[in-house]
Amino acid sequence: MAKRRISRARLKTQRFSLAKAATWYEGKDFTFDWTTWHFPNWVKLLRTRRMKKLRVLEIGSWEGRSALFFLNHLPNAKLTCIDSFAGGQEHQEAAARSAKDTRVLRTVEKRFDANTKAFKTRVEKIKSNSTDALIALGLKDRRFDVAYIDGGHRASEVYSDGMLTWPLMARGGLVLFDDYQWDEMPGKMNNPGPGIDAFLKAIDGQYRMVLDGYQIGIVKR
Repeated sequence: MAKRRISRARLKTQRFSLAKAATWYEGKDFTFDWTTWHFPNWVKLLRTRRMKKLRVLEIGSWEGRSALFFLNHLPNAKLTCIDSFAGGQEHQEAAARSAKDTRVLRTVEKRFDANTKAFKTRVEKIKSNSTDALIALGLKDRRFDVAYIDGGHRASEVYSDGMLTWPLMARGGLVLFDDYQWDEMPGKMNNPGPGIDAFLKAIDGQYRMVLDGYQIGIVKR
């Protein structure tokens, strides 16, 4: 039987559900889910962009759960993933205390590769710290329509990721920051919030806020 084609109009009107998203992860290997609860907000923010040939940048991919959202929900998008796969401060400290967390950290890149394998023609993986990777993308004059910043959690790391990502964004580009309200690490500057606040202050007047909660979403003017 011939495959039934889904028209552009029909795909555009298909409703998102968390149950549908769960099917994207069947047969995949994950140890954590920090991401799925944000999907309804992302769907709303991407509603008018869904069928476009978007250039998506992701800083901090871990096992690929957010990457699979972008690849499945945005069928015409291409995704650039930046991750050192060495884990952030909190992962490294956990690994130092636990053999289980050590194993998780050592195999995270392998899980990312396996989980995104079906989309290898649409994924560009850059194994690097975000500073070097973002500077290299800037030197190549790369541009993006959507960026998801979920890398290092120290305020200085988040601020740097924001400042280096901002020149890469096309006009009207959407930037999402994860973990604005995350405060798991001792010491204010070891958490993302102050870095995001400093970044937003530095680009005051250059954006409009579209999401203000646990995650921050801005659109470049």
